[in-house]
Amino acid sequence: MRKTLLIILIFFLLTSCSVHTFTYGDGPKQGYTKVLKQHNFVGGLISDTTPNIGELNGKTDYKLVVKHSIVDSILSFLSFGLYTPTTITIYR
Repeated sequence: MRKTLLIILIFFLLTSCSVHTFTYGDGPKQGYTKVLKQHNFVGGLISDTTPNIGELNGKTDYKLVVKHSIVDSILSFLSFGLYTPTTITIYR
């Protein structure tokens, strides 16, 4: 039992948030924020659907943040890597 708890504790201590930030133009100016989830399977090899960010067509100033947060890591761990969600945030 202690080994299992130790393994889980080590997993959570070694897991970090993976964040990719893309800034287009001068960055966000309007204060608009939208959070989307992308559902991936089998360690991210298979994607259900890519979130529609068509609202950014023609826009020049925005920031896109793609991250794999600690909550996403916990879900991935509990499903043994079969489900690996990703959080996408749009700032305008």
